[in-house]
Amino acid sequence: MTDHARVVIIGGGAVGCSTLYHLAKMGWTDCLLLEMNELSSGSTWHAAGNVPNFSTSWNVIKLQRHSSKLYARLGDEVDYPMNYHITGSIRLANNKERMDEYRHVAAMAHAQGIAFEVIGPNEIKDKYPFMEMDGIIGGLYDPFDGDIDPSQLVQAYAKGAKDLGCRIQRFTRVTALQRVGNEWLVKTDKGEIRCEIVVNAAGYRAGEIMAMVGQYMPIVSMSHQYLVTEMIPELEARKEKLPLLRDPDTSYYLRQERHGLLLGPYEWQATPHWLDGIPEDFAYQLWPDALDRLESYIEKAIERVPLLGTAGIQRVINGPIPYSPDGNPYIGPAHGLPNFYQACCFSFGISQSGGAGKTAAEWIAHGEPEWDFWTLDPRRYTDYATKSYVVEKAVELYQNEYAIAFPANEWPAGRPAK
Repeated sequence: MTDHARVVIIGGGAVGCSTLYHLAKMGWTDCLLLEMNELSSGSTWHAAGNVPNFSTSWNVIKLQRHSSKLYARLGDEVDYPMNYHITGSIRLANNKERMDEYRHVAAMAHAQGIAFEVIGPNEIKDKYPFMEMDGIIGGLYDPFDGDIDPSQLVQAYAKGAKDLGCRIQRFTRVTALQRVGNEWLVKTDKGEIRCEIVVNAAGYRAGEIMAMVGQYMPIVSMSHQYLVTEMIPELEARKEKLPLLRDPDTSYYLRQERHGLLLGPYEWQATPHWLDGIPEDFAYQLWPDALDRLESYIEKAIERVPLLGTAGIQRVINGPIPYSPDGNPYIGPAHGLPNFYQACCFSFGISQSGGAGKTAAEWIAHGEPEWDFWTLDPRRYTDYATKSYVVEKAVELYQNEYAIAFPANEWPAGRPAK
């Protein structure tokens, strides 16, 4: 028996469920989301859940601020309580160039009504009393930064969309896609669905979906690790949570997780996976710990925040995150495929899912989004973006995730491909 829907969204992570929710809010309720396992079982469930507004891109700031504003009201809006902590964040600087970048980003944020503050060492120490200030000349404070439970976020999107009439079908794997007349035929292991529009929100499996329609997607899964400590008495005694701390010149983020700390470095030994294909049954799984890659970052983080060194490690997360060659996601129409849209390859899917779902839904419902996202358009890459190119660029990008965004800077990896 063949099912019918106006829109079929493939992928039940944060971005897929956000797209479904935003379509529902626009009145597009004849929509069906397909998920091969359980909702959030890809990269979403193991994400650290940080929600920064910071970006060196004018429009990505808009996208991420839409997310953080949405998360503050979403639980009440759909009657699904969520753990969302708006703690503020501090980005440290130990050189003039970094401070120049912060002033630039703060100016963009101020123009959008976001109250970023460039602050000095004394203000940093006031906000984060457990920090050693050696070498720190200043920082950037974002009062709206924080963290959210990724799985609860997905369930809130899903509940909101279903309450408005959309459908979600879990444990349903898409096996083929075929253009039949003016429709798409979506074949699954549970039957067939005919639809007008397909949205590829399949996360790190988005390349598999594109292969079904004869296209190659520049995407690779990178290993990202973070660790969570045991309970720390000094944090348990505090009434307020510490601000989320980022030390970009050392390349890590550190935040309070309950009464412990969560440390996530972007280590130099960037590790791509699955270059010969993703295991068919990989869902709600992690890779083995590789703490040797994090050792120097842990030591530097302890030097900066000695409190981190007083607690043992409770758990280590080592999971896949999809990367494009420039680290930006793909949002918008697929080249040469009528009524086929991308909303995938998010390296920062939790902080961007709200704005991404809004943008993808606007592409579908209105023919164009509110914001100019050519930099995120999936058509920005042509056939020069081969697998080796993608891997080289993704490794370089991961190694330099917190690098200063100098104007017109061109990184060397992958050249001269184009």
